[in-house]
Amino acid sequence: MMKFTHLLIALLLLSCSKDYEPNYSSQQNNEEESDVNVVHVLFIGNSLTIANGGIDAHVQRFFDVGDPEVVFKTKSIAVPGATLNEHLMSGIALGTINSKDWDYIILQENGVVATINPEETIASILSFDEIIKSTTTVYLFMTWAYEGQPEMTDQLTAVYYEASNLTSFSVIPVGLGWRDFENENNSISLLNMDGQHPSKFGTYFASSMIFSILSNQNINPIPYNSNLTSVQAGFIKQKVLESINLYY
Repeated sequence: MMKFTHLLIALLLLSCSKDYEPNYSSQQNNEEESDVNVVHVLFIGNSLTIANGGIDAHVQRFFDVGDPEVVFKTKSIAVPGATLNEHLMSGIALGTINSKDWDYIILQENGVVATINPEETIASILSFDEIIKSTTTVYLFMTWAYEGQPEMTDQLTAVYYEASNLTSFSVIPVGLGWRDFENENNSISLLNMDGQHPSKFGTYFASSMIFSILSNQNINPIPYNSNLTSVQAGFIKQKVLESINLYY
């Protein structure tokens, strides 16, 4: 229990960090808002989504250089340390969900809460199921184990897939692919030095998987490498595809 207390304290401290400031970003303009041909994507999460410029921004850049016939626009509601229940209680998420007909919504839970209080996570996801329109496709962004706590992967897998079984939401198995990658490859670390947040490689890994699943595009030839070398990006994209084949 002590290690979880320390994690909770760390998450609270992160809420004061400039590196993980609340993100209500949008990659949209007024003309595109009214364009029925634009596919709208909403991310709801916390600092794991915000890190390294925001997963939504990286997914957007994948879309920008991907299939030119499909226009995707992303938006993010992400607050450091936030749980899905806190997003529900704040009213911001509900207002944003009701603001337009979203094509995709990606929900990302606080990893500590998901592992020590899975009942809260399940209840929150069921609440989102009640308020999100049936025309919206919803994904559960399964995150990863923290450094020194490999058991978190099994715990997160259990809660995310239980929630998936109770709803029509599909799991994006970032955490499962992340575990395999970390076990097999020591030259690149997906974790930041704090042992919780993603490194630039981790954010690229998660963004690649989310983009690949949302777009159903082959990510290998898409020339978006973020600030990675082409070799690093190509290696990560290949591992992402292997993970999708195994777990999705």
